[in-house]
Amino acid sequence: MSAILPSRIPAWAERRWLPRSLPRVEGTPLLLAVLTTVLAIAVAHQVWAATIPLVTLVPVCLLATTLCTLQQVRMVFGVVLACVAWSFIFSGGGMGGALPLMVSLALMYAVATSRSHHGAATFEGDRMLSDLRSRLRAMGDIPRLPSGWHAERSFATAHGDAFAGDFNITSSSRCGRQLEMVLADVSGKGQAAGTRALVLAGALGGVIGSATPHRVLPMANEFLERDMWDEGFATAVHVCLDLETGEASVASAGHPPAMRYDAGSGRWVPLEGNRGPALGLIPEAEYPQAHTVLNRGDALLVYTDGIIESRGRDLDDGIDWMLGAAQARLTRGYPGLAKALVDGGRAGADDDRAAVIIWRD
Repeated sequence: MSAILPSRIPAWAERRWLPRSLPRVEGTPLLLAVLTTVLAIAVAHQVWAATIPLVTLVPVCLLATTLCTLQQVRMVFGVVLACVAWSFIFSGGGMGGALPLMVSLALMYAVATSRSHHGAATFEGDRMLSDLRSRLRAMGDIPRLPSGWHAERSFATAHGDAFAGDFNITSSSRCGRQLEMVLADVSGKGQAAGTRALVLAGALGGVIGSATPHRVLPMANEFLERDMWDEGFATAVHVCLDLETGEASVASAGHPPAMRYDAGSGRWVPLEGNRGPALGLIPEAEYPQAHTVLNRGDALLVYTDGIIESRGRDLDDGIDWMLGAAQARLTRGYPGLAKALVDGGRAGADDDRAAVIIWRD
């Protein structure tokens, strides 16, 4: 299991140094310009074969792969192949220069075919994925909380991948009295999990803050049922916190238990209560809520299984390790605790890790 975003988005991505729209010639003019260049290079090769080899066509083909549609790429590559055949058959040209060109064409055509599935040009596709990743992270930004309340979150992806299945969605009431949050973990790792995370995040974003708290997880489960999500499942924990009274309700969908730090006893204790099944597995599943109160000095910790899971060890052992690490870290206070747990997660780089902590002064 895994899922989330990199612990931070690179600064260059945040600055959006890529322009909103890349300047390019559209449609027929672009195609004619590329074909004219191809023919010019082919003619020049016939005259100065020793000076202008066939591999000179590679940059032009790369330009077509980047900016043209798949149909246009096929047309350009067809003309290039015709030029190669002409050089070989009628001009007695050797295959020494043609072989590197053929290999390059095969690789570029594979890229063009893959790109055609999402219908975006190469740079536009990269920018689109970066934008979606940034938007998903922004959906989990924790708003400024009232005096006396604090929250931190931290994420890390498996093997430093750009995409993951762990994410959080946050909503607060306009009056600032209530904070609502879902931390989810989509099965799998990498881009496949990241794609499903985007789908689930969109559904949760439309539910959290608008539906009553006890309906958030059931509605997410219904969405995955309607979506016929056969690729996997997702676990999630939903927290609804009253920032005036400290009363909190927590519901779990197959997720590791939330932990509450009791400042009075100086101990971390799990929130007891039945957990519902993971999202997308059982139609009309129920997700009972556990209730607690965060008094001054208390904290609530939610996390994904990448922090407590490791090969050859059960989850209870992982939870004991996490609570021991959290208890030792509390000598320096709550700030930085979420990042410390993520950085030291039992799964290490083999899985995504995420943690969110909310505490009260």
